Amino acid sequence: MQTPSVSVTFNPASVAARLRARWQRGLPELSARILADCNRYARDDSGTLIRSSRTASNLAEGRLVWRTAYARRVYYAGRPRTRRNGGASLRWCEKAKTLHGSQWAALAAQQLGGNTP
Repeated sequence: MQTPSVSVTFNPASVAARLRARWQRGLPELSARILADCNRYARDDSGTLIRSSRTASNLAEGRLVWRTAYARRVYYAGRPRTRRNGGASLRWCEKAKTLHGSQWAALAAQQLGGNTP
């Protein structure tokens, strides 16, 4: 009786190319989710800061930007105003990452074709 043989060929370049393509397709959705979660904790006096993030960010590249003259200052210092946004916090993206980071990782894994962590 003959023993069956199996031959497996692995092409790392092909795998890397497929992963890059999936990442590029999924990055805008992931970026939009992260931006929305971060804005849940951003200061919101007049809406200008949050609106600036929607226009200045480049979701396709995964670049999130809050572009106002005061964005850096209110991110790191002072006291967040909670009159319009009760969840406002200093370093709002860090707060969002702490609270939603595992959901972001699960979404990224799903978009890359893997199981959720």
